[in-house]
Amino acid sequence: MRKFLFVLTRGMEDPTHVTRAFQLAKAARESGHEVNIFLTDDAAFLVKHGMIDNIVAPTGDEAFSHYQYLVQNKVPIYVCIPCAKSRQVTEEDVDETVQFAGATKLFELSENSSIFTFR
Repeated sequence: MRKFLFVLTRGMEDPTHVTRAFQLAKAARESGHEVNIFLTDDAAFLVKHGMIDNIVAPTGDEAFSHYQYLVQNKVPIYVCIPCAKSRQVTEEDVDETVQFAGATKLFELSENSSIFTFR
């Protein structure tokens, strides 16, 4: 089993990067690997209830189905604290697997992980 960290900075303006990040995280988890996701910048919006529901890549892949799988399988999703605050994303707005974290957590997660970035 390997350890993967997916870091996403893009939000609703980039459906391809959003969809691919969650799709690949899902594939890694389905393959039995440890997966963590860290969202920064505009990606912080994505965890707010309803925001990811209609994001579709040009290929027709829907981000929500991948995200829903990750939430149902309790994959940790971390959101940058200042990014969330500046975008008015609060604990009441997100699923139970979403946690707010700072740079220290990002560094901790990166240790011994293969890192995929979508920016």
